[in-house]
Amino acid sequence: MDLEDIRKHYERMSDSQLILVLTTNARGIRPEVFEIIEKELKKRRLNPNLLDGALAQNKEYSLEEIESYSELLRELPCPICKRKELKLNGTIRYTVTSFIVFTSASAEPIIACPNCLDKKNNNAMIFTVFLGWWSIPWGFLKTPLYIYRNYKAKKENRLKESNNALIAFVLEHIGEIETYKQDEKMLSYIIENYEL
Repeated sequence: MDLEDIRKHYERMSDSQLILVLTTNARGIRPEVFEIIEKELKKRRLNPNLLDGALAQNKEYSLEEIESYSELLRELPCPICKRKELKLNGTIRYTVTSFIVFTSASAEPIIACPNCLDKKNNNAMIFTVFLGWWSIPWGFLKTPLYIYRNYKAKKENRLKESNNALIAFVLEHIGEIETYKQDEKMLSYIIENYEL
């Protein structure tokens, strides 16, 4: 695509489409396209930080930089209990549900305080113990594996530093975090809607 076609493409997008692309799907944008994006944002009078979000997705980060982004999130109130006493972290909640010939397994990422993360992992283990076994062979094979995965994930919930689940979230949402790093409400919205 030449630059004029790219300019027209961005021009045709609605504001919400453009915001979504710039905050979540801007990886791989060619450097010369950022000037087009900047002009489009000015023309529409949209938040200029959206350009920072797009640029953030096209940058390599040191461990220290990733940790500083994760610290922004760790200071937020818990999206589940709304308390701020404990720093947030992440986990994966693993569940298995079986119905004779059908097995459903899921791995759901969650960002919350360590107490709420522990509850989510415990509930997932209980759920899986009671509903995971009822299919041969997959329910029988996946149930102990997913119980173990919850147990292992739970061990990282109370780490003093950002755990692997939170770092993965930061890397996946770096554009949104960079765009809204000064807006605690938007950062809270991002992590609340991550836990679905």
